[in-house]
Amino acid sequence: MSSKENKIVIDHMNTIVEKFYSIEDERLGMKHFRYVMDDYFAADESIKCCGNVSSASADGIYALWVTNENSDPNKRILYFHGGGYVIGSVRGYLPLASHLAKATGASVLLVDYSLSPENIFPSALEDAKTAYNWILDNGPEGKQRFDKVFIAGDSAGGGLSVATGLAIKDDNGVLPNGIIPISPWAEMDPISKSYDENKNLDPFVSKEGIGWFASVYNPNESERKNPYASPLYGDFNDFPPMLIQVGTREVLLDDSKKLSEKAKLDGCDVELEIWDDMIHIFQGFAPFLPEANRALKSIGSFINDK
Repeated sequence: MSSKENKIVIDHMNTIVEKFYSIEDERLGMKHFRYVMDDYFAADESIKCCGNVSSASADGIYALWVTNENSDPNKRILYFHGGGYVIGSVRGYLPLASHLAKATGASVLLVDYSLSPENIFPSALEDAKTAYNWILDNGPEGKQRFDKVFIAGDSAGGGLSVATGLAIKDDNGVLPNGIIPISPWAEMDPISKSYDENKNLDPFVSKEGIGWFASVYNPNESERKNPYASPLYGDFNDFPPMLIQVGTREVLLDDSKKLSEKAKLDGCDVELEIWDDMIHIFQGFAPFLPEANRALKSIGSFINDK
């Protein structure tokens, strides 16, 4: 049985979906979608940024450092927001990033990576690699080599976090201490059973929506199984440890399961947490949602163990 707060979160998500389709003028569609996405986590007034925020240029890519009073400047998390590579912003993710910093004792860098359709695949990955190489030598207090570094993200950003790890490995770069994909979109094509099994349980994501995001971000269908677009098809030999979190209500549930299975087969150390009755990116509803607080605490334990 999930918390009473979870019902409020689900009702909020239904309201967000209604807002998405409240404007029919297609000329305003993309701008409207992006503004509405900034309210994704606004289910309760308690859900707000609880840390300090400062702007940064990650080698030319706009980013925000989000820290808490207990944040170690040399323990860093590079975070990629969700939104299907089309919507989402660093502004909308300040609450999640700040509570992640608080739970982990790390400094979080939110990256404003390139979005589609203005910049299609692999633009987001190129920005992600640039930001990762920058964060190795730069923290919230200036130029300083890292002690620990992690890559995290949710939904499309969750897939991007894994794809970035694959690209770093292929480039023989410095691998992160761990990767934390939250509700990752790990396979571009929406072919998993959970798209149909959970279509009436997931209040936000749909098979049709994922198909549209895939067509916008990666219009070349032949590229959709590229591991940098669909990390499920990657090689996870000598890959950093991963903690994957996902909810049972999600149409993307099978993406997490399949990613975990593939990575384990390749010898990767993977922890898969499946949270009962939780929706897409439920961690962002901290501190209002009790399950979100527990999930962030688990991420903190994962990071402190690495």
